[in-house]
Amino acid sequence: MRSRASWLFNTILLCTVSSAAQNALAASTTLEYKGFAYGSTSGTIYADLNPAKYGLESKSTVAGGFNMVEKSTGTSLIAWCVDVFHALNNKFEYTIGNSNQLNSANDLQKLVNQRYAEVTDKKTSTAFQLAIWEIVTDTGGGYSLANGTFKANGFGNAQALAGDWLKLDGKTTGNYKINYFYDGIMNDKTIAQNLISISSVPLPGAAILMLSALGLGGLLHRRHRIA
Repeated sequence: MRSRASWLFNTILLCTVSSAAQNALAASTTLEYKGFAYGSTSGTIYADLNPAKYGLESKSTVAGGFNMVEKSTGTSLIAWCVDVFHALNNKFEYTIGNSNQLNSANDLQKLVNQRYAEVTDKKTSTAFQLAIWEIVTDTGGGYSLANGTFKANGFGNAQALAGDWLKLDGKTTGNYKINYFYDGIMNDKTIAQNLISISSVPLPGAAILMLSALGLGGLLHRRHRIA
């Protein structure tokens, strides 16, 4: 039987953890735009944000990842748009959210794990941005930049690459976390572009130990063969 002191300690601990989690979800940060990370490609996007009322709306835009700086720490990151018609402010306070709040969050995570490691230049950066928009915006089922409630046109070979990436095959090139930043200020007359950034998730300690052991075993085997 647990003592009252033990019960009280566990209760306080649970409340503390719960309070910390709520504070983390409500935390905010100020991000400052520092230009495109790899360059950008111009084109036109089409979105049907209210199928029952408006139909497809279009906007000429540029696609590609942004260099951003978190003002309080000076930390640099690459950010990507997750909504289609809002403007990106040069400096704006964001609420730090959970990526599970995004539409089709599981498929977005698949895209990130399978393709983010390949983003190295203007073409791949544009393709990655188009694929993000398709996943979080299109509600028609299936992913295609040629039809549905999100479409794109005029982005050249980056658009074709995005179409390939949207097939979401079983390939995985990394383990990543999606960080979500959204405009949490209501009625501020300027709704900022909601963003995500991607951070690498390190291997668990057990996996590192196993890989280290495998490496040591291979080294010993090689030395044995040389001897």
